[in-house]
Amino acid sequence: MYFRDREAKDLILPREFEELAERQLYEYRNFLGYLTCLKQNWETFIKTGKVDKARFIRPEVLSSWKRSRERGIDPYRLYPISLTPENLKRKLEENRELIEIASPFLDAFASNLKGSGFRVDLLDRDLYILKQFGEPEVLEMAKRQGSYPGVSRSEEATGTNAINLAAILGRPIQLVGPEHYNAQLQYWTCSAAPIFDEHEGLLGIINVAGHYLKVHQHTLGMAIALSKAIEFSWRQNRLRREKELAGKYIESIVDSIFDGLIALNGEGRITVFNRPAGQILGVSPQEAVDQAVEVILGPQPIIREALRTGEAYLNKELVFQVKNKRKTVIGNVVPITSSEDNSRVNGVLAVFKGLTHARGFIKNLAGFKAYFTFEDLVGRSPNFSQAVSLARQAAALPSNILILGESGTGKEMFAQAIHNASNVSDGPFVGINCAAIPAELIESELFGYEGGAFTGAKREGQPGKFELAAGGTLFLDEVNAMSMAMQAKLLRVLQNRSFTRIGGTSEIPLKARIIAASNRDLWEEVRQGNFREDLFYRLNVITIEIPPLRERKEDLWELIGHFCQKHARRLGSSFEVSEEALKLLEAYHWPGNVRELENVLERCAVMAFSRSSRRIEAQDVLSYPGIKKSLEKGEVRVSGEPVPGGADTLETVERRAVEEALKRAGGNISRAAAMLGITRKTLYRKIKKYGISLPT
Repeated sequence: MYFRDREAKDLILPREFEELAERQLYEYRNFLGYLTCLKQNWETFIKTGKVDKARFIRPEVLSSWKRSRERGIDPYRLYPISLTPENLKRKLEENRELIEIASPFLDAFASNLKGSGFRVDLLDRDLYILKQFGEPEVLEMAKRQGSYPGVSRSEEATGTNAINLAAILGRPIQLVGPEHYNAQLQYWTCSAAPIFDEHEGLLGIINVAGHYLKVHQHTLGMAIALSKAIEFSWRQNRLRREKELAGKYIESIVDSIFDGLIALNGEGRITVFNRPAGQILGVSPQEAVDQAVEVILGPQPIIREALRTGEAYLNKELVFQVKNKRKTVIGNVVPITSSEDNSRVNGVLAVFKGLTHARGFIKNLAGFKAYFTFEDLVGRSPNFSQAVSLARQAAALPSNILILGESGTGKEMFAQAIHNASNVSDGPFVGINCAAIPAELIESELFGYEGGAFTGAKREGQPGKFELAAGGTLFLDEVNAMSMAMQAKLLRVLQNRSFTRIGGTSEIPLKARIIAASNRDLWEEVRQGNFREDLFYRLNVITIEIPPLRERKEDLWELIGHFCQKHARRLGSSFEVSEEALKLLEAYHWPGNVRELENVLERCAVMAFSRSSRRIEAQDVLSYPGIKKSLEKGEVRVSGEPVPGGADTLETVERRAVEEALKRAGGNISRAAAMLGITRKTLYRKIKKYGISLPT
């Protein structure tokens, strides 16, 4: 570099520049000497497979030369291994993310290499060139020399080069001229640095290549910087994708559950509002998220209260005012606290079901389940079978049903069987005994009440049976016990198909099927002015009359067998009924109907079990006060004779019972024995004893 003296106008060469030029000339001469030694070592190795003086050859380079020689790679000719266009397209697609991340860095770097003759290669983990960056003439020259996208730079394909050594060693490396095994690659100096993914697995290789006389250690430093920048960007991109994916997973999980879910942050703003919540409340999640909870759910919603107090609400009714409409749901509200300070509420999570969709929850909440089906209704007498047949037909219809029958005939069993055979069988079965609830409380039981509606009312209010039965069946047992005032309110509900809570103003639609039952003749109750005629007509769409047990005595033996088996399972034993006991059971008039019969047989089974017997005797039956008192009054008779009668009378009863059971069982010994509550062996003995012929 020269400077012009401004006054003397003479050219001056400063001494320091002379020294710099001399030092550079010295270094250049040393570099040429180094290249000459490398070339001589390479030629010796190619000829002999050995290097006598290997002080200029790095161990990793020499090891690669040996492997290349063992593979039989031609050191003078290059046979590039390249992908077909289809395979290259597939390879580019497989590495699309790497290419998209690396390209901006490599493109910017290559733009600063203009005029240098250098290019930048991006290779995948299999050492195939994916993309090259540099001036067009530089890339064209590289292509002529066998370096272009789709070409392999593995050791097996080209012998020793910086690219495959960086992959093998797992660290950056720079090779110059003769260090390359193939003579056609010795024109280049290559600085290669591996790129590792977030799991420290090899992702690809960065290679900066130029004329071997322009080699500089700074080039390797730049290759390393590029690889680190790409690694960092790759990992950031993966973290972002994983975060997005985790968010989508959470969003999918939140939206896939059937319950509504709302989350608030510490400021009372909605952060999560899933799709079911939107469907239940009639609000789209898009308009709800990031809004203050009061804007969406009305003033002072219970979840805002939980945020303020830190109090959880479990299995509670939650009332929201959404778009000027009252929305009632059932669920849980749980405050979220930090692990460091449990007293500080950082948010609230509410999980809930709409009343119309809370069927399974309502069932479990108060045991509102129907357990009995038509298969549990035992009896084949004509009048009983007719009642069962009508009930089966009524189950398929949405009409109100009225079940009439004396106490103990099984009215609730019929109601549950109808529910389980209906199209609302998956909903709750909510029963209420109108005679068991005081008149002043039955209204709140049926309609529910708002918070603070009256003294002693729960703060959050309480749903009534009409709401709890939504999507299922409401069974009003002993409806005849309702007061006239309550009958009027029930009539209005049935007419309008809606109701209002005590203390409330919003109409709530009635979405439950109504089955009513009475142990009195409602026709007679209406005639006497004890029951509203208009309500009777509303309830009496389909009437099912269950006959008392005394009018279906032919079912007695089957019922006895059924209950004996039931209690045998419970007590872990089997029971048979003696002839005398059967006689007494048949002769009794059963004012308590089937319920009384089951009670008596359970009592008798326990007494037999307590004395280690499997046989119910007459003494067990007579221990029941009802039968004992009837016997004392002479009410228990068979063929007009008091029981105990002669042996012939008892045998007649027993024979008739066996014949009847065999007839009803169609000659099936097992079924007949079950009906009689005795063993098959005992039944065979009685058949033989009485000379009974089996029906054909």
